[in-house]
Parts: sequence; structure tokens; C-alpha cells
Amino acid sequence: MPRAASLENPFGAFNFTLESRPASEQIALLEGLGYEGMALYWPGVAAFETFATQPAVREGRFRLFAVLYDFRYDTPWSREEVDAMLAALAPRGTDVWLLLSSTAAPRETMVEAVRELVGMATAQGVRVVVYPHDEHAIETVEEALALLQAVDRPELKASLHLCHELKAGHRDRLAEVIAAAAPQLVLASIHGAAREDTPGWSTTIQPLDRGDLDVLNTYLRPLIRSGYTGPVLLHTFGIEQPPEEHFRRSHAAWREMSREVAATLTGQ
Repeated sequence: MPRAASLENPFGAFNFTLESRPASEQIALLEGLGYEGMALYWPGVAAFETFATQPAVREGRFRLFAVLYDFRYDTPWSREEVDAMLAALAPRGTDVWLLLSSTAAPRETMVEAVRELVGMATAQGVRVVVYPHDEHAIETVEEALALLQAVDRPELKASLHLCHELKAGHRDRLAEVIAAAAPQLVLASIHGAAREDTPGWSTTIQPLDRGDLDVLNTYLRPLIRSGYTGPVLLHTFGIEQPPEEHFRRSHAAWREMSREVAATLTGQ
């Protein structure tokens, strides 16, 4: 019997563990292993252009899915700098992945600032996606959904991160969380993980072929069954193995997981 087709979700990666290398080398490594794109911290306009002008990106073979943007909404922020970022992202179809760091400012300050930023981004054709992060103002996807409701701008979307849901103690309710978030999800990350969380990230974020948490059945399968069709991005923060090794192993694990989930969906 022929092997099942893979999922149609684009598979990319965070560039964590690659940041010290030139943009050309980062993209060459990831594209060569089969990744379809990447996400990175917003590096500034000039540095972003070094990624955006690589041949693989210009020719559409490799995507810059999103830039992580640490939005310090509780202090004065430069509209000019944000506009410059949006102008750089718009031609690439790159999302702003919004990290909301402050936990001290009033919630209404956050809501108003995010609403304004979404308006600016929408005017330039850029999508804003909330990035829930442990020990930030928005820590889980359920908190992101509440923010979306408060901001009340349909263009604002949410993302899902296994690592931050695990930090929040949601290991045994991932399917419930995914089902609630699915209508608003446009980005999601994946990685291997331990069943029992420990301080730090070394056991929470592992290569996709490592860890004793059943990521396939407790996370990826419910995510795809929920109707999610967006990119799935490999999370690599803190991984200590050489990039050539851990990115290769994780991509091989993704291929197997992808085929297995696709086979279930098609009844094979």
C-alpha cells in the first residue's frame, strides 16, 4: 500500500540556535532540510531585509512566516518605528507575532495599545497574532482569546504554543484548549516535551523526536482535527544539540507524524 500523503500545513521553524549565523546560512540550512519557512525575533528593518532579500525568499521557495515583536505597551512607543516595521513586513506576507511583556500596567492600557497597533497593521495589510508566553501579560491561548474579545478587532488573531500551555499546567486538557481556540488560530508551534514539567525550558522544549509526552496524539492530532490549516513551526528555544543535528531529526519526526495524522484523516 502506498504511504499516506503528508499534511498540507506548511512546516517551518523558529531560528533559535541559528541566530549567530548569517541570514543566508540560516535559510540554506533550513530549506536544505525541507523546512518551508521560519520565524525570528524582529531584528530591525535593515537586518530583516537581509532575510527578505535572500533568493529563496524572493523566489517564494521559503517563507518568513512571522517576526516576534516585544510590544512594550506600558511605556511610550514609537509609531514611526512600528510603521517602518509594518512597511518591511507587508511585501513578504509576514505576520507580527505579538509578545506582551508587561504585567504591571492596567489591562485597559494593553487593550487600547493593541487595538491601535492592529489598526496600524491592518492599514498596511499586515496581520497581528497574539503570542501567549509564560510569565507575560498574556500567558495562554485562553487568555489570548479573552484579549481578542476585549480588543474587538476581527483582524487580530491568536497562536498556540505547546510549551506555554504545558507551563500553565494544561497538559491534560490540551484537546479542550485547542477546541476552544481553533476558530481564532493562525499560527502554532510544536516540539518534543517531557510529560512532567520542570523549571526552565530544557525538558519542556526538546527536539520533536525526544521527550516522553505523546505530542502526536495529545497535541498535533487534536490541532489538525480542529480544522487548523495554518503553519506549524518547530520551537527550538534552548536546545543544545548542534543545529544541523536537531533540525534534521525534528524534520524526520515531523514527516512521520504528518503522515500518520494524514492517514487518519483520510481513513487509511
